[in-house]
Amino acid sequence: MKLLYLPVSMLLLNIIACNNPGNKKQDLPDSTPAASYKKLNQVLWLLGIWQDSPKIKNPAEVERTFTEIWRKADDSTWNGESFVISHKDTVFYESIKLQERDAHLYYIVSVKDQNKEAPVSFKLISLDSMQLVFENPTHDFPSKITYTKIGSDSLYAEISGMAKGQERKVGFPFKKITR
Repeated sequence: MKLLYLPVSMLLLNIIACNNPGNKKQDLPDSTPAASYKKLNQVLWLLGIWQDSPKIKNPAEVERTFTEIWRKADDSTWNGESFVISHKDTVFYESIKLQERDAHLYYIVSVKDQNKEAPVSFKLISLDSMQLVFENPTHDFPSKITYTKIGSDSLYAEISGMAKGQERKVGFPFKKITR
């Protein structure tokens, strides 16, 4: 009869331990699922390293190379940078953030030696699986930035807006060189 008390006592201790308020699941830190960043997830194709594709095939003859790099910083923010190398010198540089917050996507850019390097925000106005269009109508030039996916390894970026009273567009064809 004494042997029966030991297993019953162990069972009671387990029940008491499981019912201890300090062990309840609701007392653990909140494990709320992370927010879903649907807009960024629609354009995962933008991530990677992109370079303009000059028509000249011999690298020694290329006067400049335009590169754009996109990497995830976290679920809601991607970091980007664009730069132009001409004869081994960086002649243009900008840092970019794509940031999704409050259900909106923003393109935030700081250009070296322009606008006192203060960031300028462009708000997403159009998005589908093949194109992103950002706009800031109060910015001089550009006031619109567009990325269009041409294929799995190519895209076309365009900046546009009013410059000196006339509509202006500048396009940049890119090839993906790495993910």
